[in-house]
Amino acid sequence: MAKRKVYSFVDRKYSANSIASVVLGLIGMAMLLLLLFVSYWLKGSAGTWIGACGVTGIVMAVMGLRYGFLGFQDDCKSYFCCKCGTIVSTVAFVGWFFVVCMGVVAMM
Repeated sequence: MAKRKVYSFVDRKYSANSIASVVLGLIGMAMLLLLLFVSYWLKGSAGTWIGACGVTGIVMAVMGLRYGFLGFQDDCKSYFCCKCGTIVSTVAFVGWFFVVCMGVVAMM
């Protein structure tokens, strides 16, 4: 006799840490794309305010990573938002890392 498949429809809610991770990761990514566009549009003469906004984007990406990893420690929660938030925050952080590296190389 064939085994029957058992489906479980347990209502799993998202943790607050995972939702914060997704939001912060998306903000960090949006700031990266927006500031890259503004810098390109102004032909590199955006000034120091763009650097201050960039630091804010880096902080958002790092905090998104932190909250994503904290969301994995929650019990009986759905980990979908944790995974998405961690991935988006990592991509944003790597993008910011390359922008900073290009700036350091251009200064030398």
